[in-house]
Amino acid sequence: MDASKNVESTENSPPQEEARTEEKRTEPAPGDDTNSIEPPLGRAELKQRRKRRGFAVLAAVLAAAIALPVGVHLTGERGQQPSPRAGRDAARQHPVEAAEAAREARRTGKDVEVTARHTPDSTTWARPDGLLRTRTYSDTIRARVGGEWKPVDTTLHRVDGGYAPRTVNDPLLFSAGSADGPKGGAGEEDDGGRASRSTVRTSLAGVGAVGTAPSDGTWTDLVRMSTGGHDLVVRWPGPLPEPLVNGSRALYRNVRPGIDLLLTARDGGYSHVLVVHTRQAAQDPLLDRLDYRLSSPSLSFTLDDATDVVSARDSAGEEIASSPTPYVWDSAGAVRATIGEPVPAPDPAVRSTALALPGLAGPQPGSHDGVLDASLGDGGVLGLDVDEKLLTDPETVYPVFIDPSFKGRKKNWTLLYAKYPSSSFYNGQNFNDGTNDARVGYESTTGGLSRSVFTFEYGSTLHGTKVQSATFRALQTYSWGCSSRQYNLYLTGAISSSSTWNKQPSWTRVLSSQTNGHGYKSGSCPDKWVAMDIKSAAQEASDKKWTALTLGLRAANENDTNAWKKFQANGESSPYVEVVYNRAPNEPTGSLMKTSPGGTCDTASPYLSIGKQDITFSSSASDADGNLKYLHLKVWRTGYPSSPLHDADHATNSTGAMTPYTIPWSSFTHGATYTWSVY
Repeated sequence: MDASKNVESTENSPPQEEARTEEKRTEPAPGDDTNSIEPPLGRAELKQRRKRRGFAVLAAVLAAAIALPVGVHLTGERGQQPSPRAGRDAARQHPVEAAEAAREARRTGKDVEVTARHTPDSTTWARPDGLLRTRTYSDTIRARVGGEWKPVDTTLHRVDGGYAPRTVNDPLLFSAGSADGPKGGAGEEDDGGRASRSTVRTSLAGVGAVGTAPSDGTWTDLVRMSTGGHDLVVRWPGPLPEPLVNGSRALYRNVRPGIDLLLTARDGGYSHVLVVHTRQAAQDPLLDRLDYRLSSPSLSFTLDDATDVVSARDSAGEEIASSPTPYVWDSAGAVRATIGEPVPAPDPAVRSTALALPGLAGPQPGSHDGVLDASLGDGGVLGLDVDEKLLTDPETVYPVFIDPSFKGRKKNWTLLYAKYPSSSFYNGQNFNDGTNDARVGYESTTGGLSRSVFTFEYGSTLHGTKVQSATFRALQTYSWGCSSRQYNLYLTGAISSSSTWNKQPSWTRVLSSQTNGHGYKSGSCPDKWVAMDIKSAAQEASDKKWTALTLGLRAANENDTNAWKKFQANGESSPYVEVVYNRAPNEPTGSLMKTSPGGTCDTASPYLSIGKQDITFSSSASDADGNLKYLHLKVWRTGYPSSPLHDADHATNSTGAMTPYTIPWSSFTHGATYTWSVY
């Protein structure tokens, strides 16, 4: 055989409990649901054959040749699976490369984090058996700050010019309020006419402190964000009060009588909600046409006519940031959550404010909702036409929520919603205040049918690897009932800010499925992490060197209300893929293939002649995973490869050197030519 791997069976398990999280639903259940994700392999061998082999010949008694392929053999037990947050202290000291992590994993018998391979959304471990394991989230989990990786922390704190999240990949700054702003209560509780649709480039005025009113006294800087090396400013049409800050949220109370403005910091963007508390407040002229001003020194803003999505693009036309279809909903629908699970109580400091409203969780079955028409005019003014019919409808339950937001270039996920087939719900930013749920299936109360699609970066370190197992995992947080209903996981085409129900990615093939009712009731069918096999898609991504892997969830029966599900979509409990893989070993070079007598192998005629002597063969090679178990030596009379003198594996030592093997002179035919290879 050419090569051999010995791989222990790996049981699918949910992620370890994430640091900084105390909410029940972020904790994994005792076990995953799996669909034969990784069948037991025991000590079975997985063969891997290298394609390239070179041969050379020696004249007289025998000949030597170089063969480039090498074999590797893995063994060892799995160690305890670490948390994605593990290894922070080591990361602060120095980046741990894969080779060092592999040595430590073999020494300790435990998985060791390869901190040198950290990215904002992925973690890699070396396993004791020599394999590598990479977990990639659809959302970001860490950010590099001051040359050091830290967990994402969107908690707002006071800085010069406004409020900023503590640890994010894309800097963000919220207004501290304007001097002439309305008095809506403040403090930091916890550390023109219809515009035409067009393309607009505007200059960045007032790029200092956010919250400084522009010179004409009309606009106040609301948000400043930086993404992909570009700055973007969103302005509000009037003064702003000093915000009430709680965690990642900044509430600007009474920006107009009975209307609050809520900003929620995200990594790579922000969510925005206008809270209209009463029918009287809904009559404010502000809502006749809600305007925002967009500006950037290096980006152009475009509005898609079909979806009302705003894109911010650089000079090459690449989308750097986007604002999905603006959306509005009321408080008629009760929040659908797991029965029997404690509902998190609002912070006592904000219990009497809009921050405690359940409607911030987004539209629910029974809500009255709608999409808003948008226009983009001169000076970068984004105009939103609020649905007057919804505001005046006697069935509308106040407060009402209006949600235009911006998200940076990170492609994380999208909801496809049949009720509004031309609307984009990219990254879920416009579906609520930012604590998003991905939704799958049909619910009969409002006739909403949903599909959800997720993007996972597929780094170059996975390209060309042999995938041993690959799993998609997601935290299922709600089902219509405990009755089991099937949903399927697909390999899909890419998504973007223009993805809608009418403009869906290709649904390439079904990879796996689940049948359950998780999330309906605590105890009998509680929230649970689910796992599905995606090995074939991961191997295709490795072979074809894809930069991203896109997977979609949809109900098997999209007419059955009992198939409606919700999944956690953002943050530390966002869906992730985990790939266990092996890298191809390095090929032995001619300088490392030797005979005694004879020396280094000869690949050019005339070949080395050896007299009547026993001949010892030796070689060495290396493997990036540090698990080179043996090399395979083959010696045959040239022209007769099917009748070798020797054809067997030979153990290697810790440096990759093969145990020398000697063939007695009597085995060779005088005057014949022989070839040998090592792989």
